[in-house]
Amino acid sequence: MSRDIKTAKDTKTAIMDAAQELIQRRGANAMSYQDISEAVGIRKASIHHHFPAKDDLIEAVVARYADHVFGLMDEIFDSKLDPAAKLRRYAALFETMLSDGRHDKGCPFAILGAELSSLGGSTAARVRRFYRDSEERLARVVEEGHGKGQFHFKGEPKRVAAMFFALLEGGMLIARAEGGPRRLHALAEQALKLLQQ
Repeated sequence: MSRDIKTAKDTKTAIMDAAQELIQRRGANAMSYQDISEAVGIRKASIHHHFPAKDDLIEAVVARYADHVFGLMDEIFDSKLDPAAKLRRYAALFETMLSDGRHDKGCPFAILGAELSSLGGSTAARVRRFYRDSEERLARVVEEGHGKGQFHFKGEPKRVAAMFFALLEGGMLIARAEGGPRRLHALAEQALKLLQQ
């Protein structure tokens, strides 16, 4: 790889990293190319070279993040762990994110969900798809736990999975304001206790 290509790739990655950090802490609406320029140490024109419009950048960030998170989820959910351990490891992903830095990072998809009406159409569609795909993966684990007699609930596994997902996404936003990772951990543990009663 030539030095110029490597530098361009590094710059593009640095831009996406800075944008993701800003989205997780402030939201997409509060993020500007000026913020990214200052964080990366490049001119705004360089950002526009890689991402002509803010929507292009947001979409690239969420696509990359979704691929990363689904890789982690699939690794956990395809493992030999029992269903409760799988859900604990999944919840730990949220706790780890919230533990970073000043305990103010949220899942980009939770933050963007609050800003959905102001997002470009393809980014909004990707946010919705992330929610659906996450719930489908969780539903398989919930169903597995129910089938093995580890989880006890009435109703559809898909609804229980949607509830657990919403608890983590919403709980993370609340825990950013008060209680931090320990509060989120306590919420996830309480949900697991309810499933296992």
